[in-house]
Amino acid sequence: MANIQKIDSEVSDFIGFLHNAPEVKPFLEDIYLITVNVAGLVYIDDIDEIFSIIKEGDHLDLFREKDNRYDEHAILVKYDGKKIGYVPRADNIILANLMDAGKMLYGVVVNTYIEYVYVGDEFKVVKFKIFLKE
Repeated sequence: MANIQKIDSEVSDFIGFLHNAPEVKPFLEDIYLITVNVAGLVYIDDIDEIFSIIKEGDHLDLFREKDNRYDEHAILVKYDGKKIGYVPRADNIILANLMDAGKMLYGVVVNTYIEYVYVGDEFKVVKFKIFLKE
């Protein structure tokens, strides 16, 4: 009995907390990462038709394209199963690494608009947020 030591009250309180602590819960919401514009819309043949139906809040699917000959970190963006472009090269390295590690990313449309760079030359923009699915 001489070897029994009294536990410090702070340690005792902490042990009590651990035994009575509520269950640790996962994230209740997905994690926002970045907002970007879809790159390469001008190269999509039927973009006029697709662009006319995209609206705020719509879901965008993201897919890694490891064998893309122009960008080893390419991330394809699809709307309703149709290719609309890519995550911009300047923003895709970390996102590609996350996807390569098995993380699931997706996009949500913030807005769409048309910019006129030159008279009569319209430039379509799809701005979207990228989230990490938890």
